Parts: sequence; structure tokens; C-alpha cells
Amino acid sequence: MRVVIANFSKPVSNGLDFNSYWAQYVIPPSQARVSLLDQTPDWGFHIYSIGVYLLDRGIADEVQFWDYSEQRSTAYHVNGILRIMFHNEEDIKSYLARYGYPDLFINHGSAHCGILEILAGKCFRVHVPALRSGSTRKENSGAECYLVDSEEYLDGRSMMYVPVVNTKQIYPVDCDKKRDFIYLASYYEGKRHDLLIKVVRGTELTGHLHPVDGSKLDLRNTQITTTNFNDCDFVDLLRTSKIAVYPGDDTSSPAAMWECVAAGLPIVVNENIKGGKHLVVPGVTGELASEDNFLEVMRYVLAHRGRYRPREYFLEQWDTIEMIEKYLAFFRTMGWKY
Repeated sequence: MRVVIANFSKPVSNGLDFNSYWAQYVIPPSQARVSLLDQTPDWGFHIYSIGVYLLDRGIADEVQFWDYSEQRSTAYHVNGILRIMFHNEEDIKSYLARYGYPDLFINHGSAHCGILEILAGKCFRVHVPALRSGSTRKENSGAECYLVDSEEYLDGRSMMYVPVVNTKQIYPVDCDKKRDFIYLASYYEGKRHDLLIKVVRGTELTGHLHPVDGSKLDLRNTQITTTNFNDCDFVDLLRTSKIAVYPGDDTSSPAAMWECVAAGLPIVVNENIKGGKHLVVPGVTGELASEDNFLEVMRYVLAHRGRYRPREYFLEQWDTIEMIEKYLAFFRTMGWKY
């Protein structure tokens, strides 16, 4: 069985003869790989997870990840997934004409969903239409079933989406805490770094933003530090922080938010976040806060963080393997066969 997982960037215009390219191309043979929970934590664990698990189980014999890029390439990830970087839809159409259609297609993100239409009637399609800042959220359409991050989009063909976490690699340790809070989120509209900076400016609270270019922010009179991608070990950032914060509003449920909870950090989340609110269980995993009381709630959670049990609850409710099995069972209920 062949599985394809996609998370598309913007397509790239190019006049290449894609048919000729793929007619001559030979996909590299598979190679040694690591299993799901033995991967080193990095980007994409929750996106790759279903495919890697199906490889581990021997249900899938081939799993690919598709995206658009200026540089077309094919290369194996350490987990055994073949990453194929295309230019655009025409590129993918030529590839499909040469190599055939997948059996299962899982699309992450609401942008560039034309591939869902191209695959209609050719395979079982799952859509994970995560909300993104500035995007217009459409009704569930164009797939056989959906994983959604907000209760308002639940219907007869969808279930709630939980970005699974590599809990074997991400866990709390008893160590000195270097800062009061951590915020793991790239800097763009909807993530509301401005709100966080505003409420802690002039206070004694210490924090860290990652992955963020600090030169793009006004951090004067704050005790906030920053690092960019590959500047540090994000798991160490989690372990050496007291709590995590997510001030974003016009944004989806980022996987890092769930990683914070799995690492044992109580979390303070903007009550207006568009997706992922089901992660916040007051008094257990953290608290919701408004723009007006965000600092007050941060101080409360910091003062009472020993009373929360975020990781324990995470393991009870959202165990990695159990969640993936629930997704697969849901796909079967919706008509997926293997």
C-alpha cells in the first residue's frame, strides 16, 4: 500500500517538461529507517506520524511526503518517508501519470487543495484543514473524511484532531528552570507576539521566543530572549521553562502547543485561539486567558504550576499510539480499506 502525506507551500511557476522529466526518473530504493518513537524530535512528527506508524506495522510498504519548492528533489527522511519536492500541480500530475495513484492521501493545511480534486475517485482522501492566519476557513469538502481542530467544524465525516507527540523523546526532567515562560511559534500575523510582549514589558517575568528573529521585535524593557531555527535544542527549551504561553488568536492548533503540555508545562492560551482549544483543561493542563487578563493568568499559573498535571493528562487522553489507531479506525469507518 502506498500512502502520501502533503503539506503544501506556494506552488512555483516553471516551464519544464514534467512528463519528460518523470519518464526518465527512477525513484531511489528504500533504505534503513528508524521507527516512530525512536526519531529525534524535529519538525513534522505529527504530520509524518500516521505514515511512519503504517510502515512500522507493515501495512504500508511506501510512504511519501509531498510539498512545493523552488528546488525539486527526492530524498528519504530518517523515518523512511520519501520526501518529494514538486514545483506545482502540473508537476504532480506528470508524476502520477508515471507512477500511479496512492491508496491513502492525507492533506494538511487549507492552502493549495487542488490535489484533493485531482485525486477524487482515485484513492481515499483525508483532509486536515488547519486554520491559518489570514485564510478563509471553508466547510468540510473535497475529501472522504476530515480531522478538524475546532468543535464548530465537527460533522458526520470528521473527528477532532490531536497533533500527536513523541512522548518517548519529549518529557519533563527535574532541573533548574532558566525562565518563567516559553513561546514556541514562528513570528507572523495571528501568533500575537505583540500581545505577549505588551503584557510582560516592564515586569520581572523572563521568557524566550523560538523560532524568532529577535531583530524584528521591539523587546526593549523586557526580559525576553530569542533564538532562530537550528540555534538550540527546543526540547531543552521546554525542560528549562516553568510554563508555556500561546497568545495567538487567528491561528490553528500548533503541534508545539501540544509538545509543551507533553513536556509537563502548564499552558496559558488566548481564549480567542481559532483551533486547539480542546487542549486546555482548566486546572489540569493550563488556563484560557483574555487579552485583558493574560498577564494575570500567567502569574497565577506560575504561582500554582505544581498543582497542574499536564503530561499525566496528556498520556491518559492522547497517547501517541492510541490516537493514531483512533485515526485509522475512523478512516475505516469512513470507507478506507487496506
